[in-house]
Amino acid sequence: MSAPSSQHSKQDPRQRRRATCAFPWACSLVLLVSGLTSTVAARTIFVDNLRGHDQCDGSTVDPIDTLVGPVRTFDRALALARQTDTIHLVNTGRPYRGDLRLFGHRHSGFPTRPFRIRGNGSVISGAKPVPTAAWRSRGNLWWMAPRRKGHYLLLKDGKPLPRHSLDTNTPASNLLSIPKGHWASWRGRIYYRTDALLDHGDQNLAIAGDDCGITLYAIRHVVIENLTVRHWRLDGISAPGLCSDVVLRNVICRENGRAGMTISGTSRIRGEDLELTDNGKHSLLVEGFGVADLKNARLTPPPTLAP
Repeated sequence: MSAPSSQHSKQDPRQRRRATCAFPWACSLVLLVSGLTSTVAARTIFVDNLRGHDQCDGSTVDPIDTLVGPVRTFDRALALARQTDTIHLVNTGRPYRGDLRLFGHRHSGFPTRPFRIRGNGSVISGAKPVPTAAWRSRGNLWWMAPRRKGHYLLLKDGKPLPRHSLDTNTPASNLLSIPKGHWASWRGRIYYRTDALLDHGDQNLAIAGDDCGITLYAIRHVVIENLTVRHWRLDGISAPGLCSDVVLRNVICRENGRAGMTISGTSRIRGEDLELTDNGKHSLLVEGFGVADLKNARLTPPPTLAP
């Protein structure tokens, strides 16, 4: 009996290679899918500016113990946050202090699972009290020099005081034209006319302190909803570049020093039920190649388009 033909007894080397490579490839695919699943597992991080503590993990809306419960600050919440997470602000009735800064893929989502900020009607305020020692007087005309220059807003009891416009080149004698109860900015100072003694500290005066309430840069697939942003030196919301598929829903930007919202660079922002009113110079400022897609928006004055 003749020996079996080598064509039938030996496996084709190419078939052996295919059989050898098939199993590792399948394992790699399983590991890749598992990795993607863990990456997009969304969490909710709770922030409470009254009951929260930054040593907590943000996993529950109510404090449980020294490590489990809501966090107190935006910085802590954003440090904990990952892609597709939701930051949930508890509306305590007291304004949140400190700004929100969303940056890069860590604070981005996916088309069907966005990164979210849920304000629940909360207010993010940039107002900072003016120390009584900061005021100097010339009769009933008081003045102070803010550390940051360029845009100003003077508040009393949480509301903007009426402003009197003065040109930078106007003579100092024109400061006497500021009406009682009004304020003006002139050569880096704020002047306020009142008969009250501001150095007694009973006027509850504040200025718009830091630059922007919410800053968005290089983020994608983000939803921010049910928030009021007010009393910031420059803008309520600033999107300086590289933002896409960002939705602002039921957001109010009011009484900010320069603009309610500024969109610059190549940022594309969609606004739904948006209110930008009573800001210092612009309701909406669009610069460069920025794009604003607005639906049911209230803007006063009309938007400003800058080159």
